[in-house]
Amino acid sequence: MPTQQAATAALDSAFSIRLTTRLANLLLGSDSLQRLTLALLGLAALVTATVVALLVYAASIGVADVRLVKVMTVLFIASAAGFYIVIRSGLNQRFNDPTLAMPQTIIAQTLIAAAYAITGPVHGATVIMLSLVMVFGMFSLRPMAVRLACIYTVTLMGIVMYWCAGHQPLHYPARQEIFNFALTAIVMLAISQLSGQLTDMRTRLKTQKIALEGALSHIKEMAARDELTGLPNRRRMMTLLQEHATRHARGGPRFFVCIIDLDHFKNINDTYGHAAGDSVLRAFATQAQVVLRTTDMIGRWGGEEFLLLLPETPPGGPALGVERLRESLAAIPASHSLPEVRVRFSAGFARYEDGEPIDQAIERADRALYAAKSAGRNRSVIL
Repeated sequence: MPTQQAATAALDSAFSIRLTTRLANLLLGSDSLQRLTLALLGLAALVTATVVALLVYAASIGVADVRLVKVMTVLFIASAAGFYIVIRSGLNQRFNDPTLAMPQTIIAQTLIAAAYAITGPVHGATVIMLSLVMVFGMFSLRPMAVRLACIYTVTLMGIVMYWCAGHQPLHYPARQEIFNFALTAIVMLAISQLSGQLTDMRTRLKTQKIALEGALSHIKEMAARDELTGLPNRRRMMTLLQEHATRHARGGPRFFVCIIDLDHFKNINDTYGHAAGDSVLRAFATQAQVVLRTTDMIGRWGGEEFLLLLPETPPGGPALGVERLRESLAAIPASHSLPEVRVRFSAGFARYEDGEPIDQAIERADRALYAAKSAGRNRSVIL
């Protein structure tokens, strides 16, 4: 019974989640940017609801005209509904600013100014809503747009306050309206300045994020590349080998593992110095990338050893590309500083077998390399 109850509860929970997801998709859509825009509209709707509640309260205590309150309520609701329809339908994406933050701000400030004019003794409560709308606007508008919206708000409120003081002096005393106007202007100025600082902070954070992403990418690249030759390092080649083994297990092509060792490389270091040896390694890596197929992958395995991953693509044997590399190296100097030296190498091949560990294939390739060296070097052996 407990197991059955748990299963039933799990099914109910899954059904609730699916129902909630479908409802959210129906109301907000599936596009993440559109959902974010609608979420911001929802926050603005909370401000709208607060102003509507204030209007209703003012009407209920007899300090506001019921008919005007009804008209204002309809306008507030119609405004929010109109923006929702435009955004939900996708029409907002035709504009430079899909959030429609500027028109939302202007309309909201206009309606709040109208609410200020009809709420009589409680009109002071609407002033804070002006600031709240601008705070929301700061996160969506550019600093210049915020300044323009603040100028519009201060100008509009100055006109409304002047009209109210002249037509309703009992509820809107001139001295009090001067104070309210000064307070509104100061708050709008502060919001305008904060908007600029917020934008600067966002720009710095974005710049730092880009720099960190670039540094992380560089670190990852360094972790996967051999510093001297620029080839994938041992760790990266092991990852590639494992990926190909997994791909082969799922029906992908078979591949060969080849280990190359430069012949008599110690003599080059002893005779010409380690700097010359480094230039030989770089020259070999460069020539290998030129001659080998684009599907072949080569990495530095360690010291003067290199590992190749060669996908099996008939016709032709796996050693053809390596032999082309051998011939091309025999025709060019080992490096600019060693015109008389030619790079020669031994190579050991092992065909990856179904299901075997990668280390086992590498071990067979290493044995083949040892056999090539034992047979006289400058040759390839396949096991």
